[in-house]
Amino acid sequence: MQPLTVSTTDLTKSYAGRTVLAGIDLRAGAGQRIGIVGENGAGKSTLLRLLARLEAPDSGRIEIPADAVYLPQEPQLRGTVREVMAQALAPLHTATRDIEILSSKMETDPLAATAFARVLEWAQAHSAWDADRRAEIAARRLGIAAIDPDRRVESLSGGERTRLALAAVITTRPDCVLLDEPTNHLDDEAMELLEEFLTGLPGIVIAASHDRVFLDRVCTAIVDLDPSAFGTDGLGGRLFGGGFSTYLTHKAQARQRWERVYLQQQDEMADLRLRASIGTEVIAHNRGPRDNDRFIYNFKGGNVERARARRVNDAERRLWARRGRPRVAVQRTFGARQIRQGQTGLRVRGNAGYLEPV
Repeated sequence: MQPLTVSTTDLTKSYAGRTVLAGIDLRAGAGQRIGIVGENGAGKSTLLRLLARLEAPDSGRIEIPADAVYLPQEPQLRGTVREVMAQALAPLHTATRDIEILSSKMETDPLAATAFARVLEWAQAHSAWDADRRAEIAARRLGIAAIDPDRRVESLSGGERTRLALAAVITTRPDCVLLDEPTNHLDDEAMELLEEFLTGLPGIVIAASHDRVFLDRVCTAIVDLDPSAFGTDGLGGRLFGGGFSTYLTHKAQARQRWERVYLQQQDEMADLRLRASIGTEVIAHNRGPRDNDRFIYNFKGGNVERARARRVNDAERRLWARRGRPRVAVQRTFGARQIRQGQTGLRVRGNAGYLEPV
């Protein structure tokens, strides 16, 4: 099998003339779990839809495993609960059945050995023999085991559909999982199951989330799609190795650097404004015309005026160039929770709406 890789190169996407993503370069390999963060409208969901090939980028290239599953905030499921789970189990059951068939043909069919090795590798990577047990455990821990299997998914609540879709993903164990706000509608037991599944998955995880606890427990790297959080203009993403707490440290350090740049910028701009306002009396200090030297004074005065004009123009150009420098980073909040490192906050989980300390 080819090494698992997710990559984007110079990815750009616009809607109605508004650029949402520009110049996105992303790389992830097997065992990596990338958290996508950014304010609402920064392009998190757009990036996931592009990776899932539900939309096409305006430009750029995407590479992603064929066995990738996308779980949006509002999963679109069809059929009954039983049919949804049967569809998730089907490729796993097919793999175990093919292994039995191919193993019996290996002595007489030389090509069967190659096919057997390929299917066996896939089945082992997806834990095919454990699929039924995994589906039962997921249904129980996600709180959907008691739902009538013949009930149509259209009649389920939004939370029930989300948990059913998650149970299907956990059962399938795909090579790549794309998640958009996966902690919505989950209680503590369901959250624990999700975290166990993602951290134990040998493939690639890319998840957009505002849940600080989830990001810290699951992710091995963070991509911030909001450049203004680090004092930069334009669009694009920044990758930070390590979990969410490490990202917060990087963010605090970046903010301090940009604040120093900002203060230095203000000092330079004040100095340039002073230079731009300089007059001829500074260039020709205490120099007045003499009655017998008016021609020479006028000649030299012209030179003085030209020197002053050049100095003013030069200062104004430098002042204008500095107006394009990065601005000071803006402190971001994740919903109602400040994300400053070490701060105590609250999070809301589950449909019951109880509060839990972070």
